[in-house]
Amino acid sequence: MKKLALAVLAMLAGLAGPAGAQSLAYGITLGNVQAVRDTNQNLSTITGYLANQSARPVNSVLLTYVLYDAQNREVGRLQEDVIGPLAPGQIKVVKAVTPLQFSRVTALEVAAR
Repeated sequence: MKKLALAVLAMLAGLAGPAGAQSLAYGITLGNVQAVRDTNQNLSTITGYLANQSARPVNSVLLTYVLYDAQNREVGRLQEDVIGPLAPGQIKVVKAVTPLQFSRVTALEVAAR
């Protein structure tokens, strides 16, 4: 089980490069950020994997996403507060929902508290 957790952490570390966001001071990374639009409810759901790669627990994390249209113009920002604790080595699926329409999403900031 430990080997599987380490493999997942290694994968997340790779995803947290240019396409992801991280809180370097706390060792918290966000990877595999994706968005799905539900046209019936007129909502988009953004998901990702939040990982605590540090040796200490984190009480909460504030995630900031930037939303872009098809012409690569910013159409909005979305913040999601993830309440912990997030234990050392723990990986958590995070989810944010917005009615804004966008073509692309990027994680701007991961602020551990």
